[in-house]
Amino acid sequence: MRQELFNKKAGVIIEQARLSDVPVIAALFTISFKESVLHHCGGHLPAPRAMQDVFTLVYQAEPSAALLAKNVQGQYIGYCFAPTKLSGLWLRALWGGHLLKWTWRWLTGQYGFGLHPIKVIVMNKVAFLHSAMAPAKTANARILSIAVAPEARGQGIASQLIGAAMEYFWMQEVTRVRLEVRPDNLAAIRVYEKWGFAQDGYTMDSQGKWLIMFREMEHPHV
Repeated sequence: MRQELFNKKAGVIIEQARLSDVPVIAALFTISFKESVLHHCGGHLPAPRAMQDVFTLVYQAEPSAALLAKNVQGQYIGYCFAPTKLSGLWLRALWGGHLLKWTWRWLTGQYGFGLHPIKVIVMNKVAFLHSAMAPAKTANARILSIAVAPEARGQGIASQLIGAAMEYFWMQEVTRVRLEVRPDNLAAIRVYEKWGFAQDGYTMDSQGKWLIMFREMEHPHV
């Protein structure tokens, strides 16, 4: 039975995702960040399998960090990945066979994009890793990815997902949380500030600036 985590507002339930939910999450990501996906994939959307493979890795690295929001009709309208073991993600990608599988599927045309998108993606990941490893910018948890379906925005769902992530971080005794958001995404920044995140510098990728935000988590017994 699926675990319900957070139900602050009537009609919206936040629950832990299952592996079988990955296609839904990948589709929500693609819809919500279409401009970014197009940028990274050479101007056209990749085959659904490409995003599904990435989110499968993220899910398997820490299944309890994957949260889904659904409405009273049972439709999934948002997700959040809130990992506390992000360093293990890249090890799993290497030693778990994901990189070999991705390479094979890319070479055989199953992802639907060529070499240039690979260069862009690798360069951006290197930039993010460099930023995340700077001593002043480290954290032991992340809001790695969060999205709400276009038709469900403006209803406080993103805030509820963040709230569920905060509860998870509290249970995991996390002390510092990091996230990145585009500086012009004022609605998202307001939500993060509501939950205690503070702005602390920038990082860059091929699309421009990301605003870095942190929240310090206090635990009475720590």
